[in-house]
Amino acid sequence: MLPSEARYVVLTNIVAVLGVVFTLGFAPVLVLSREPIYPVLQVGYALGYLPVLWLNHRRHHVAATTWLLLGSHLLVVSQVLVEGRGFDVHLFFMLHAMLPFLVFAPRHDRLMFTLSALAGLDLIVVVALGNLPQLGPVIADDRQVIIRPILLGGLFATLAVCAYYARRATLIAEERLDRAHERSEELLLNILPATIAGRLKASGGTIADGFAEVTVLFADIVGFTTMSAKLEPGRVVAMLNELFCSFDDLADQLGLEKIKTIGDCYMVAGGLPAPRHDHADAVASMGFAMLRAVREFNARRGESLAIRVGIHSGPVVAGVIGKRKFVYDMWGDTVNTASRMESHGVPNAIHITDDCRRQLGNKFHFTSRGTMEIKGKGAMETWLIDEPIEPASSARAAS
Repeated sequence: MLPSEARYVVLTNIVAVLGVVFTLGFAPVLVLSREPIYPVLQVGYALGYLPVLWLNHRRHHVAATTWLLLGSHLLVVSQVLVEGRGFDVHLFFMLHAMLPFLVFAPRHDRLMFTLSALAGLDLIVVVALGNLPQLGPVIADDRQVIIRPILLGGLFATLAVCAYYARRATLIAEERLDRAHERSEELLLNILPATIAGRLKASGGTIADGFAEVTVLFADIVGFTTMSAKLEPGRVVAMLNELFCSFDDLADQLGLEKIKTIGDCYMVAGGLPAPRHDHADAVASMGFAMLRAVREFNARRGESLAIRVGIHSGPVVAGVIGKRKFVYDMWGDTVNTASRMESHGVPNAIHITDDCRRQLGNKFHFTSRGTMEIKGKGAMETWLIDEPIEPASSARAAS
């Protein structure tokens, strides 16, 4: 059974138990009528509620709910016929007009409307006909003065309990819905940038933006594929998770956008989805921070991992495509070139293109690798970044 439907079964059982308790509890009160038939009838009415609990236990929930409503409805009809209107028993038809909407799941709307309308019709008929002939013994007025308030108090208590449970169930459902919404928002923001997630929810469809200047970084663990074949799967995943989580934290601190991981390769970019003028500086800082994170990981775990880092700056197209498993991705020659910088790079070093070097200006020391043949790109002049230039040194160089 779905959790959303379980509350209907629970409320049906609650009403049935209330019916048993109230009718049995009212039986001793009816002794005041000095007519034995009335307490005996109350015991019979109480037994009529028990099949509801049995049917629900057997998972015949619709039958249980229908039995409850029809049975209690016929109970009131019989009480009106036997006892007359002196006790105002017919007011219980108001409860029966409300109950179908509380105890039936939404898919049974035709049945709930029918039973509610039947209760309303019977109430109108009883009121319209006035004093009906009473089939049972007449109860003295002084006894009715005592019994009638107790009966109406039971009606009030039943209405209050049903309303309280319905409200409580609604509040619980709303709280769960709010938590589920918050969780889905968190998951969406873990997958997509906040601005892209907002656009996707607002309009849907394909999202594609062009960026004239961004900087893309690829980092790959050297020899990890060979090493992972010799390790337990759990250890492989734990190592990658710990290392990449530290990279995620660095990207957040530097205001960069993690794009994705591909196996043991980590991809991050600066300058999108919100353009920034210092995208190359931030990504270069990310590269150095990643190298430090790997050294700290090795010292902490007793490993000897090394990473290659490749960076390139240029135009890209970025966006979200497809209908399922959304991912904010990037396309263009800039992405391919950054990947080539990583694959042609040096372990524990940051390999960049000449375009990226020009973006960085005089903020870092560079070591030229000369002109080298890059797969798919031809001859390119590339560089290794050494260390950032201290601000004082940079000022002296500028003067």
